[in-house]
Amino acid sequence: MRVALVVSVIGTVLASAAQAQYVKGNDTGGIISWSCEAEAAAQAIADAHCAWNNKYARITSVHRQYGDYIAFQCLWNPRVARYAIPAVRTRLCRETGLRLAY
Repeated sequence: MRVALVVSVIGTVLASAAQAQYVKGNDTGGIISWSCEAEAAAQAIADAHCAWNNKYARITSVHRQYGDYIAFQCLWNPRVARYAIPAVRTRLCRETGLRLAY
């Protein structure tokens, strides 16, 4: 429970630091509007969203174009469906020089 709280706080701080984050979803997953800054904080934002339901986040797709989205799933167990839906890694943000997670 403490881990979920810490992840939630970190996600909130990162989400507020990035510009204009739009997150929409429910207990099974969601989407984050793509921007260079959002991709840097995508895992933390998804973790914070899924932590409300005591679940783990997995980034499933990243469309690197303004107007598109970063999609994620919320899973009960991080090892569930590990072969069916592979996780997608985020990358270095060339616009700002930030090092992205994973």
